[in-house]
Amino acid sequence: MTGSPARIAIYDLDRTVLRKPTFTLFLLWAAAREAPWRLLLLPLLAALMIGYALRLYGRDRFKPAAIHLMLGSHLTPARAARLAARFAAWRVPRDVPPGARACIARDRAEGYRLLMATAAPEFYAGAIADALNFDAIVASRHQRDADGNWLPLLDGPNCYGAEKARRVAEWIERHAAGATHIRAYSDHVSDAPTFALADEAWLVGRGEKFVRLAARHGWQVADFESEAAGAAAKVR
Repeated sequence: MTGSPARIAIYDLDRTVLRKPTFTLFLLWAAAREAPWRLLLLPLLAALMIGYALRLYGRDRFKPAAIHLMLGSHLTPARAARLAARFAAWRVPRDVPPGARACIARDRAEGYRLLMATAAPEFYAGAIADALNFDAIVASRHQRDADGNWLPLLDGPNCYGAEKARRVAEWIERHAAGATHIRAYSDHVSDAPTFALADEAWLVGRGEKFVRLAARHGWQVADFESEAAGAAAKVR
């Protein structure tokens, strides 16, 4: 007997589930609370960001260097868990836009499994996903040493663009093989490969720029600053 198709709702994190990007914010927030002297290193962080903006190196080099600079050479499991939980409690629910809350609640009520897919580091993104009662997450992995300490170095590629889509497809194959109905939400065109996996692709934003971009790619638009986004996203 054939069962009902699995339902999966995939949400990006930065500027989608949360209004503000989390990576630099987390580094500054954690440094200010644990080692304020590291804020004296902000000119070096700014230099790293400028180098990345000038494409002198990519995310795979920028992110580990920034983490090492602002958090140190490693994070113990207890320290990582403590920081992640406190950061998530600070950002959720205050930085979750009303439309995101509405869509998450609607998708959960309709039986969708909620998957967060983000390039953010998994050790704090996972705490945000937990705070929002997501079912699973795919995020950028970081290496761990023999004692279980989190290291700045990435464990594999940054979970972005085509790599994110590959990780999402891998998760679906492992956890929801067979027929599926998939919704995907993101604020950025870099998630086009993930949108290609979805039956419903929702570009999150407001204004004519987003409407034109969505129309060009055959996506739909959801304004997460409006609580009505939850009702609008029922449109097929």
